[in-house]
Amino acid sequence: KQWYQRRVAITAGIHGYTTHNTDNWLELGYNIHGSLLNQGLLDPEGSSIKALAARSDKPFPSIVAGDDSLGKLVMEEGYRVVPSPQYPRPDTGIQGKYFRGGYITRQWGSLYGGDIDCIQLEVPQWIREESEEHGERLGQAFAQWIKDHYEV
Repeated sequence: KQWYQRRVAITAGIHGYTTHNTDNWLELGYNIHGSLLNQGLLDPEGSSIKALAARSDKPFPSIVAGDDSLGKLVMEEGYRVVPSPQYPRPDTGIQGKYFRGGYITRQWGSLYGGDIDCIQLEVPQWIREESEEHGERLGQAFAQWIKDHYEV
């Protein structure tokens, strides 16, 4: 007898950076190379949110950088974030730096199958230094995105 119901989930790796502070934006990593974002080549097959893309009726570019994206919600909280509607590509910034995510997104996301997606957030130092204020605002954006795309 099966005692559980298979459900979808999201995991997030939250990291900080200080190496490229010119753009000073939040970076949302979905295992999509910055060069592909710059070209507008958004393919869910190579992403860490492949399961979300497969079950969603939203276009994948909208989930990553458009009206249905976490970037849009974070942007609405007053932050510069890539990818988002305002900054859909790293090359829209001054330095154009972007981290697509690392081991966590590839290992724990749905890239290789399964129903658990993963996003890696790279957070600039100025946000981490005042984490009480910013943590609540970013948490609200992330919680809304989860409600919009996951069975909560």
